[in-house]
Amino acid sequence: MLNSVPRTPSSWSIYSILCSILAATIVRSACVDNSTDTAGLQKLLTEGGEGYTLSLCAGQVYSITQSLNFTNTSQEISTEGYPTDSTRAMLVVSGPKTPQVNHTTAVLGDCENCDFIRIKNIMIDGDRDLENMAPLPGGGNIEIGGANQGQIVENVRSFNPRGWSCLHIAEGPFACSNATIRGNDIGPCGSDYFQYWADGVSLSCANSLVENNDIKDATDAGIVIFGSPGSTIRNNTISATDRVMLGGINMVDFDPWQGNFSNLLVENNRIYGGFADEYGNSSLGVADQPAVIKLGMAISPQTWWGDERYGTNTSSGPATVVGNVYSGAMVFAVAIAGARNFALINNTLYGNTTFAGSYAVNCTTGADKPHEPTPFLISDITTNSTNITIDNMNDFVEGTAGGLTCFGVMQMPELDEYPYGPNFNWSALAAVDNNASTTTTASTAASTGLNMGSATGTDSVPSPSVAPQNSAERNTLTMQAIVFPALLLAVGAVGLI
Repeated sequence: MLNSVPRTPSSWSIYSILCSILAATIVRSACVDNSTDTAGLQKLLTEGGEGYTLSLCAGQVYSITQSLNFTNTSQEISTEGYPTDSTRAMLVVSGPKTPQVNHTTAVLGDCENCDFIRIKNIMIDGDRDLENMAPLPGGGNIEIGGANQGQIVENVRSFNPRGWSCLHIAEGPFACSNATIRGNDIGPCGSDYFQYWADGVSLSCANSLVENNDIKDATDAGIVIFGSPGSTIRNNTISATDRVMLGGINMVDFDPWQGNFSNLLVENNRIYGGFADEYGNSSLGVADQPAVIKLGMAISPQTWWGDERYGTNTSSGPATVVGNVYSGAMVFAVAIAGARNFALINNTLYGNTTFAGSYAVNCTTGADKPHEPTPFLISDITTNSTNITIDNMNDFVEGTAGGLTCFGVMQMPELDEYPYGPNFNWSALAAVDNNASTTTTASTAASTGLNMGSATGTDSVPSPSVAPQNSAERNTLTMQAIVFPALLLAVGAVGLI
């Protein structure tokens, strides 16, 4: 028999290192690489059973030809190591895309025993051809909910859906509850061509939480709340950057909850219309693409539809809309009509804002003609809204508040009528020509008669030291701003060769 040799501290250290390397190797090999086809991925979910995690490999793209369907409680689809950046595994919707035969959903989680499923740290590309393809019949990029509870979607990027939503949490037989939608980056979703729209997050699951999501260019609305009684929507950022959005946050759908928005809390969300990309004049700048939110916060069916399809039906609380801020280019910041038992508290404009739009062909005329653009609008028909508490009622204008999405904004505001945002690069302008004769300040904007909101705090719009005088000068300055740094980089690169 060989005598056992006691391990010295150094041998223990080597042994520990070897074990660590082996463990790391095992963890890395645990992910399922993209050589596995859709059927193979689905087989793993089906046979994995309760608690199974389908771990995808970081940095890999998976072209799927059918939806991946959860099959049991507490299953998970995620990227190995849970990255939050562009190394997250990407699912690309790659099945048929014709109206007759189509594939619209990447991940489906509405099975009978899909409680507590998790979709985490992945990316989903719906692969929609925005210019040539209308939204297809079918579901969103992600479809969860149903008669389930405790489902989670976290740190997921979802964009470019072929269907009507980037992320849909369905009510099922009105038994869905306690879903959590947190920390996701959503959008762009849909096109701003007429009826080519798509939602960012479509919530119809009760007692759910939607928080800390960044939603961009969801052309129907950033977050659509289909009743979802008992839910909380908080600390989300919704912005239009290069597309027109019909809504920021919507509480307008009577179905499927029959207007039941009871115990809903919508708080501390930031809703940004578009901002100028280039300098225009002392108060307004130039946008590269139309980027307007028509209704920042829409409450009641009437605000959305002007054809009386819902008659006197209302969005009914008690519900609280509190601490939300609105900035950038919009038609209306807040509009309310046909609502009951809603409290609107501390909903404010922030930074620079414009409110503009033109009456378009879908706008009603005569006595039902919608009120012109304004920050805060409430229906002047008192029977439409009852038990409404508004702390800044003096800021609200009473007027016809029906069918407000009808306003045309593709050229209105014009592309040279956008407010300056907090990140506008004034310093680049100031550095170009120290001999310019005109100096503009943020206070100059007040003389335009536009509602520019308040410009206070650390994000207030700084004033430029130098303002170019005309479009030719602006073009010259833009070329200087681009070419001169490029020359410096080129010289530096030559010096390194």
